[in-house]
Amino acid sequence: MAMGKPVITTRLPGVMTEFGGGNGVIYVDMPEEVLNKAIVLAKNECAKAEAIKARRFVETYSWDSITDEFERVLEDVIHSRG
Repeated sequence: MAMGKPVITTRLPGVMTEFGGGNGVIYVDMPEEVLNKAIVLAKNECAKAEAIKARRFVETYSWDSITDEFERVLEDVIHSRG
C-alpha cells in the first residue's frame, strides 16, 4: 500500500476490522481467487484507482503519526494515575 499498489487479501476478520473497505484493499473469499482477481485488476483501470486509495490510506500511518499517538496515550495514562 505504501508503494501505491492495491492489496488483495482474503476476508479475514482482523484484516477487515483494521482496513475496512474503500481503501485499496481488495477482498476475496478464498485464497484460490487471488490470482484471478489480480488478472482482472491488471486488465482494467480500476487497479489505478485502488492504488491511489491504498497510498492515501497508509499516509496516515507514518512513524511520526504512530509515535505521536503512542506518546499521547502514554501521557494520558500518566496523568490519569496522577
